[in-house]
Amino acid sequence: MSWNKVSVFSINDDLSSLVRELRARAVPHRIIEIRAGQELQVPDPRLVEPVTQLVQQWQQGGLPPVSAEFVAAAQAPRVNVLSPWRSPVTLILIALSALGFAVIETQLLRPWLSYLTFLPIESVAGGYRWLPLSEALANAQYWRLVTPAFLHFGVFHIVFNCLWLWDLGRRLEHLIGTFHYIVFFLVSATVSNLTQYFWHDQFILFGGMSGVVYALVGYIWIRQWLNPNPLLAVPKGIIIFMLVWLLLGLSGFIDYFLAGGIANGAHLGGLLVGMLIAGAFALAKRTGFVR
Repeated sequence: MSWNKVSVFSINDDLSSLVRELRARAVPHRIIEIRAGQELQVPDPRLVEPVTQLVQQWQQGGLPPVSAEFVAAAQAPRVNVLSPWRSPVTLILIALSALGFAVIETQLLRPWLSYLTFLPIESVAGGYRWLPLSEALANAQYWRLVTPAFLHFGVFHIVFNCLWLWDLGRRLEHLIGTFHYIVFFLVSATVSNLTQYFWHDQFILFGGMSGVVYALVGYIWIRQWLNPNPLLAVPKGIIIFMLVWLLLGLSGFIDYFLAGGIANGAHLGGLLVGMLIAGAFALAKRTGFVR
């Protein structure tokens, strides 16, 4: 078993009351002596942030009543949420992103590009032209609302998106289940792509999973604020970094360093729809519509 550090205390600190509180909440833990003093550890990384918050409240002289959700999380089977086989949809999305990257970067797969772009492409004498969105929808090409999420332009683009998708997406997939996670992806990809299209109608060839990534950021941000879950307890620095990156993109600063521009509309649309979904979930839970 791999133990995870929560807090370090002086060797002279009396931790007996803290231990009683952790036991009352059925939180597995241990305290070991180290050179710097006493170290509190938990076996599951999902417990680090909520237990840290409890320690801070204990140090301030008061703890809230025992939370049923906290006890349930502490007593849950110690499944390794990082296991790939527990995140099949996230793995499939990453694989499809790699395929979209190959479509852009290789001549062999380039003919498939016209099936993945947001707007249809029609060959004309001397080149090609973009057909309007209304024509695509009239021909029932609804997949175009989603498929630009798989297109990636350059190594940095795909690596950046897939790393964040792997880190954040598998958390949500494990929490809400495969079906709801697929719905979340379809909704967030559609909204972010539509936002990007109407945000900059001259920027027709766009793509990337970053709109979905920002939907994950928005969901986790609001969900942890309204209804915390240990599984979504990502470091606050990640949320702050992603929000700062969004603001830098909106300011135009990043365009000076990255060729091709940033899909700011997709980022903003994804963030807002993720926040909205999290808020709707919290409201449904508060009203008893979902458990």
